[in-house]
Amino acid sequence: MKKLHGLLLAAMAAAGIAQSANAVTVNATYINKTGTEIRGVFGNYSNPTIYIDRRACGEPSLSAFACGPYTISVGTAFLQGAESNYGNYAAKAILGHEWGHTIQYTRNINQPAPYMELQADCAGGSFIRYAVDTLRYANFLTTAVNTARAYAGGDHGTPAQRDYYTRWGYTNGITRCLSSLPRV
Repeated sequence: MKKLHGLLLAAMAAAGIAQSANAVTVNATYINKTGTEIRGVFGNYSNPTIYIDRRACGEPSLSAFACGPYTISVGTAFLQGAESNYGNYAAKAILGHEWGHTIQYTRNINQPAPYMELQADCAGGSFIRYAVDTLRYANFLTTAVNTARAYAGGDHGTPAQRDYYTRWGYTNGITRCLSSLPRV
């Protein structure tokens, strides 16, 4: 996971990806607001600290990474690149996915690849449902699925798997993501 995120960030920087006219600005305020939103649905499962632009997990590049039940490390440039490329709420989708990993750490869940990542996609999908229904973020599911598909490969599963598990979490919720995740 570390390598994939690092390579994607490096490729985006090398390509000189600029913020699109419609992309929101991803900064500490946006990231912290997203953390508060995610706590609204996942706070009873895990309550990590989000470290911004600090490599809190010892990762080689700033991307998005959960390294335990209490730590998510994110880079604003990485999240801004996702937001610019895949649409508004892409950064929120990534943070929901990483929060899913902290829930896995909290519950001592250990599955073979790619199911750790796909279960985190499922958790992210359940956050997306909350964001659409409660926070009124229109078109969030489409952005989230596009983002998940874009970062597929290796231990993250195929684009089709990432799409399926994000949508499955959206439909079935976090409890089912943790208790009865299908193998597809």
